[in-house]
Amino acid sequence: MRSLRLAVRLARRNVRRRPAQAALLLLTLTLATGTLGVGMALYGSADRPWDRVWATTDGFHVSANYYRLRDAVGDDTDLGAVRAEFGELAASPGVRAVGGPWTHLHGLLDVVGGGTEELTAEIRDPGRSPVDQPLVTAGSWLAADDDGVVLEDGLADMLEVGPGDTISVQGHELRVRGAAMTVSRGRFPLSQPAQIWVTPSTGEALRRAGLTEEGLEMQLRLDDPDDADAFAAAHRDVEARDETSTLFLETWRQRRADSHSDIDILAGTLFAAGLLVGLLTVATAAVIVAGRMAAQTRQIGTLKAVGVTPRQVVLALLVENLALAGLATAVGLGAGRVIAPRLASTSQAVFGQPETPALTWGRVAIVAGVAAAVVVLATVRPAVRGLRHSTLRSLASGARPPRRPGRVTRWAAALGLPLAGVLGLRSAWRRPSRLVTNAAGLTLAVAMIVVGAGLRASMARVAASRSTSAQPGEALNAGGVGDLYHQVRAIVLGTAGLLLVLAAVNALIVAS
Repeated sequence: MRSLRLAVRLARRNVRRRPAQAALLLLTLTLATGTLGVGMALYGSADRPWDRVWATTDGFHVSANYYRLRDAVGDDTDLGAVRAEFGELAASPGVRAVGGPWTHLHGLLDVVGGGTEELTAEIRDPGRSPVDQPLVTAGSWLAADDDGVVLEDGLADMLEVGPGDTISVQGHELRVRGAAMTVSRGRFPLSQPAQIWVTPSTGEALRRAGLTEEGLEMQLRLDDPDDADAFAAAHRDVEARDETSTLFLETWRQRRADSHSDIDILAGTLFAAGLLVGLLTVATAAVIVAGRMAAQTRQIGTLKAVGVTPRQVVLALLVENLALAGLATAVGLGAGRVIAPRLASTSQAVFGQPETPALTWGRVAIVAGVAAAVVVLATVRPAVRGLRHSTLRSLASGARPPRRPGRVTRWAAALGLPLAGVLGLRSAWRRPSRLVTNAAGLTLAVAMIVVGAGLRASMARVAASRSTSAQPGEALNAGGVGDLYHQVRAIVLGTAGLLLVLAAVNALIVAS
């Protein structure tokens, strides 16, 4: 305890005597913790909105899905057999409520301005379904005395249509009755094909317009939602796959995990960026600590002369730097809580307004652990090297006499380089760790900038090619992918900026 109190006193005194170096170390650590903090706050921000829609719509616990190739030729014998299997599944023990099975029709949505988009029309009865009743966000639900259709909410946003407007499906005009959300489908355009709901009478009209039956879907609610995995595992024998069709079961947890892929991609990109910045932060922090050790050589000799042990000196350095790591953790987590909601709000897959997940001790431990690991790795080696000097040598420390010029320096002088260049090469050669850190940081920063420019150029080419030759069924779906590319590109360029900041910190330390 006495050693800890002494270490705290020494750490507080060092910070007050050298605030600039402490600020540089704090900035370096915050770059890593801030990147991880944003990724931590972003990951899972779409779960609560999904859960709200799932609860409001009496979402499924287990979903049974059957699809066949749209160009498969044949009668409806297979659909009849699948309906029989679905009936047996619905009668299984533990099933509390059943929605469907609902028939899916495949067709092409005519897009204003030219082109088409692949479309699934789900045939529903006008009444409320006991399972997976879509949440109406505009207008109203299907009615028996009305031939209007309901659009999936993301499709309605993309088309910029609302109740009273019309859409065209393979030349057949349909009046929009409303828009709705469902957890059985992700939001368009990241989830494809586009989805609409129609009554049986409207479905017959669409069949006459050329739409074909592509499959069936049935939603089940169980007595206990936690039994979904066990229920699906116990009925895997109904699953089948061949060259023309597939039948599979899916649990609500699987669907939730797949429902906001763009958020997961952005969070994964941020975690990768945080790991990259963290690795370079270790090297940068080591340079800062080594510089501080060099400046404190005489102080260390004085402490050793009055009886302070090397263990206490190292402990003082760790306490000082771990305190900065704790502050950097708080700043990084705070930045994540501020930045992540704004980044998540640009997602096209979230059901409504995203919510930043609660700040659990586990999330705090991950970010704090990274900051602490950086500090420990950066502190121990320079501290041990500094303590190897004897007390007498430390007390007598001063400017070191110039050593004999190295081979690289002699070659540089022989080539006629200016004096500044010769001195720069000699300094770099004497401190290879700083040279490697700066070179790695600048190289990665330039690489990130090149990647960001490449993403921008590739998306521009894709947009140009789509505007001149849109493929059938692909008129709208590039929008969501394009927005996701732009978000990833922004993170890549932001990471490049952080690496440039680390390079600037290294340059400042070398010049000081």
